[in-house]
Amino acid sequence: MKKKTKLTKKQIIILIIITIILGTICYFLSVEITKSIIDHKTIEEKMKSEDFKDLRKLETISNINLLNLVNNYNDISSEDINILLIENNKIKINDIEIEFIIKNENVSITSINFNKKNNTIKSIISNMIRANNEEIDENTTSLIYNKVFETLGNTSDKESKTSEFFQYKGLEFSLKEYKNNNYKYSFRIGRIIEE
Repeated sequence: MKKKTKLTKKQIIILIIITIILGTICYFLSVEITKSIIDHKTIEEKMKSEDFKDLRKLETISNINLLNLVNNYNDISSEDINILLIENNKIKINDIEIEFIIKNENVSITSINFNKKNNTIKSIISNMIRANNEEIDENTTSLIYNKVFETLGNTSDKESKTSEFFQYKGLEFSLKEYKNNNYKYSFRIGRIIEE
């Protein structure tokens, strides 16, 4: 049998220090792990709560009829739309066609159909966005216009290319480019209505 050797004072002090250090490390690790678990549970609870649902809720806008939309447009634009010239919910301004899709007597989508990208079309689109929501300023409409054109081709098929869909202040924007159509482009302004 082996003889048990007594620990020296120096070895005992080293063991005590190592025990204290390991105990402290274990304590702080357990605190961090517990805190992490509690934080994770809290985030899960917040995600299930109504507050978080409100953050993900789509921004909507109230209904507008065709007459009010046209009046809003005419207040903003130098090129007035004559409500009496709108036939089958369409009107032509030079070589540009504006089509209004009506649902329950209110405008749900405005499509601006055109063949060439230029300052006139940019102005008409900007004014129509602002007519749909007067809270949107001209600088923002310019950003929307540019971003929609930048993402053209996000999806495509044999007949057309489509941009990304952008949503802002209760409106949705997209652009479609057709290969064989009366108009090469169609800029869409959709109204997001709470149902």
